[in-house]
Amino acid sequence: MSLNEFSGVRPLFGPSGHSESYAAEGHVSTMDMPAWLAARGLDIFEYSFGRGVRISSSSAAEIGAKCDEYGIEMSVHAPYFINFASPEPEKAQNSVNYILSSLKILKCFGGERCVFHVGAQGKDSREAAFARTKDMFRRTLDLVAEENAFHSLILCPETMGKQAQIGTVEEVIELCKLGDNVYPCVDLGHINALYGGSLKEAGDFELIVRKLLDGLGEKKTRNMQVHFSKIQYGAKGEIRHLTFADDVYGPRFEPFAEVIVKYGLTPHILSESAGTQAEDAAVMRDIWKSELSLKNKASNA
Repeated sequence: MSLNEFSGVRPLFGPSGHSESYAAEGHVSTMDMPAWLAARGLDIFEYSFGRGVRISSSSAAEIGAKCDEYGIEMSVHAPYFINFASPEPEKAQNSVNYILSSLKILKCFGGERCVFHVGAQGKDSREAAFARTKDMFRRTLDLVAEENAFHSLILCPETMGKQAQIGTVEEVIELCKLGDNVYPCVDLGHINALYGGSLKEAGDFELIVRKLLDGLGEKKTRNMQVHFSKIQYGAKGEIRHLTFADDVYGPRFEPFAEVIVKYGLTPHILSESAGTQAEDAAVMRDIWKSELSLKNKASNA
């Protein structure tokens, strides 16, 4: 069974980055990660290029081979420096190059999805900044289309958590309309932080899913990328990532699990908790399983 076929069966769960427990157990290299995740019943790992693409093609291929061995799906997060809204041509072009470099290594990993932050509004109006963003992203997609090796890869613009950043749900939907290979990365912690704790009940999450369905259709919505963590927020949005142990800030995963089961969603769900990514990914997996079991029991009653 291919990864594409498998990803359509059920949601995938895993960490974005290394949990503190991974290092505490003596692991240093990402080479050990696939076996470590498989032993914990997790399915996916997101490798971050946050400060730049600093891994060789050969090392990425070795890690990818381990992922194949243990049935772990890989995604990558492109460098944080990306800003498609930049009015400076050199910086905007650098953003394109960061995407292309990330895709090259993603291909070596044997993965499919590249998540990226879109950019920042800067001093211009929101409309002007987003118009530049769409223009530069279109150019990026044209370059990606020219590379035969990239044809199976998916780009995932991420919803953001600060007011100054480009990346509302509506903006991400518009970007995803630009290509068949563009799927949303819905960061629910970011959305909750941006709107001051707006995600509380299942209906709040359902509103987002309905927007995605209306704007992008079933395929992209069912198979979206999801980042999930509790995040401290203030007047301007996101402040810092927390863990599931926090009981002050949200969002909670339980109401989103209800929506996943109700709509039959099969997203790739990455935990971005602060140091407990793998542990909280396992918690989300178990919550989803419990919700699915309740639905099945109700259906069979």
